[in-house]
Amino acid sequence: MITFSVSLLEKQDIPLQGSEPAALLELEDDLIFNAGAPITYDLVVRKVSDGALVTGHAETILNGACGRCLQPSEVTLSTGELQLFVETDSEEIVDITEDIRAELLINLPANLLCSDDCAGLCPVCGANKNTTNCDCVTEDDDFEAPNSDEPSPWDALDKLKLDK
Repeated sequence: MITFSVSLLEKQDIPLQGSEPAALLELEDDLIFNAGAPITYDLVVRKVSDGALVTGHAETILNGACGRCLQPSEVTLSTGELQLFVETDSEEIVDITEDIRAELLINLPANLLCSDDCAGLCPVCGANKNTTNCDCVTEDDDFEAPNSDEPSPWDALDKLKLDK
């Protein structure tokens, strides 16, 4: 749990550093990716008018299959530079674990990529285009740009006169 004492906060800023188990993210049963390392955090809690301001960052490593080529991949999941306001109300100990969890989950990628320029799999033979060149012909290869001399069905829209 990531917690801080309100009475200590009245006297000084509170540095919070440590790690939490990857199970905190509840990604164990996720088919796309899972957290492969503990969540590490480096935070500072400062007193502000009606609560506390938590700044810093938290991160973990995600493991899973690349969304394009299906090869095992890993990527760092981070909160980025965190600035989180927390109400302290009348509590003595404030637990910000769920807030940090939410900040990490909101930054989950749509899918994991082994690299930004991953070529993916051939849709015909299934070969990994990052490691193999195949001679398959796909519909995209057969595509020809339309001849500009041929009439387009959209040409009729250019002739419309609209009154304002």
